[in-house]
Amino acid sequence: MFACGDAGDATAAIRNVLVAHGAETSDLVVSVAAQTVEELHLRVAHANGEVGLDRTFALAPTDCTSAGQLLALSVDRFLSAFPEWAGPAPAPPPPPPPPARWVDATLLGAVSSIWVPLGVDAHVGGVLDLGGELHRFGGSLLVRASVPQTAGSGHFQQTAVLAGAAYRYRAGAWRLRGEARAGALLVSGIGFAENASDWLPWWEGAVFAGRRFGWGALGVEVAASALRDRAVTRDGLVSEDIPLFRLGLAGELGVVSGK
Repeated sequence: MFACGDAGDATAAIRNVLVAHGAETSDLVVSVAAQTVEELHLRVAHANGEVGLDRTFALAPTDCTSAGQLLALSVDRFLSAFPEWAGPAPAPPPPPPPPARWVDATLLGAVSSIWVPLGVDAHVGGVLDLGGELHRFGGSLLVRASVPQTAGSGHFQQTAVLAGAAYRYRAGAWRLRGEARAGALLVSGIGFAENASDWLPWWEGAVFAGRRFGWGALGVEVAASALRDRAVTRDGLVSEDIPLFRLGLAGELGVVSGK
């Protein structure tokens, strides 16, 4: 162990200190090394490598006979000052819990201006999504109806039933939602000598950005489609584009939220 003093006496003295502090069955590792003939290095650590005491002693030749007592006294004072070291090493912290996940049901609503021709429509629907605090994915379902728009001597009206895939992002008080929607669009003639209706396939993309409030969120929604459908009278004399762009005020109302 070292060349100064009796190693057996020093070992016995340190063991007695450990017993006195109830640390004889702990995982403490007490090591002593000779740096030089006149230096001793004392180290007390847990088996996991956590160091509690690390000290070097410079000894004169006259100190050799009491080197073992010096080491034992140093261990004793350390354990007296830090009695928790006499027990086992502290357990490692538990792993962080997995991110909380929510299932949310949210009512949707929007009133939008539509171009071209000019008009107004509104929709109601809902989103059911699953995810963490920031990112959520789910599905949406909505029904939308427009105010009749002019077409020649009459009007045409649109009613859409759309389902979609939704992504929602939450950052503090702000909300962002993107949707890809698809479904059917009912176009109905109004005020003509003979009114007719027709179902058309429809798809669109929509983005909502808004601010959270206690009851939900309020913001702006933009929806657009690349479809180029037209509302045409049976005689073919009147034709109007089916509006493919919408911009309006939208809101979200939280209904159910749970982990």
